[in-house]
Amino acid sequence: MSFLGPSDLKTLLFSKNIITKDDGTNAYNEGRVEQAAYALSLGNEAYRTDNKDRKIEILDNKNKNIEINPGQFTLLMTDEIISIPKDKLAFISIKAKQKLKGLVNVSGFHVDPGFKGKLLFSVYNAGPSTITLETKKPYFLIWFANLENETNVEDLYNETKNHHQGQKSIPLDYIDALKRGEIASPNVLLEKINENKNVLERVLWIAGIIVGLCIAITLKSYSDNNSFKEGYEKGKTDKVLEEEIKSKSSIYLSDSLSLQKIDSLIDKKINQKHAKD
Repeated sequence: MSFLGPSDLKTLLFSKNIITKDDGTNAYNEGRVEQAAYALSLGNEAYRTDNKDRKIEILDNKNKNIEINPGQFTLLMTDEIISIPKDKLAFISIKAKQKLKGLVNVSGFHVDPGFKGKLLFSVYNAGPSTITLETKKPYFLIWFANLENETNVEDLYNETKNHHQGQKSIPLDYIDALKRGEIASPNVLLEKINENKNVLERVLWIAGIIVGLCIAITLKSYSDNNSFKEGYEKGKTDKVLEEEIKSKSSIYLSDSLSLQKIDSLIDKKINQKHAKD
């Protein structure tokens, strides 16, 4: 098995409808030949795992770009329809420029003889930043290799055995599979950790305030209780003192009255004696 060089690749793609548009016309553009590969464009459909609507995104003149966030999967479809001859095997990849940003192709890397349809790429952003792609721009590469013999009809890629045959849109089966659960990407996990950290910090902050208030209330209650006890004891002391004063005052008054009576009797006796004399 040998790969086609630039000259043979140009001849093949120009003479046969291997790269075609939706209407079946030849879409070959010599300017898309890069060394021994042909560059394919991003089509008008994409699906992102972090899309809130959980729907296929349609790319057009108004909505040209698709943003692939770090740690997320995206399904991308080519703009061109590819037809692989019986005596050829194709290999596909993403351009190095996008790979260096962290975009990784996690789907198949070859296209079987007999396949006809748009190519579906499943990609993952393993980089730290968002990767932006634009519809109709070339991001994918395809190489063609010769087989020693043509593939038998029963061995060709066909609709009976292979559901990708004739595909022109993203299959719903793959979308449903990606909808079943949230992608536990490093970026998503980091966001959750930060969210939990923020919640914990708020809880600790509120708890600190509550503990501070409890301590203040306890100290105030303790202080008030001590003041009450001191006031109560002082009141008791003052009451006892007051009773003692009253008691002594009563005794004094009683003694004063007794002395007055004695003085009165003495004066009376003296007066009586003077009267006799």
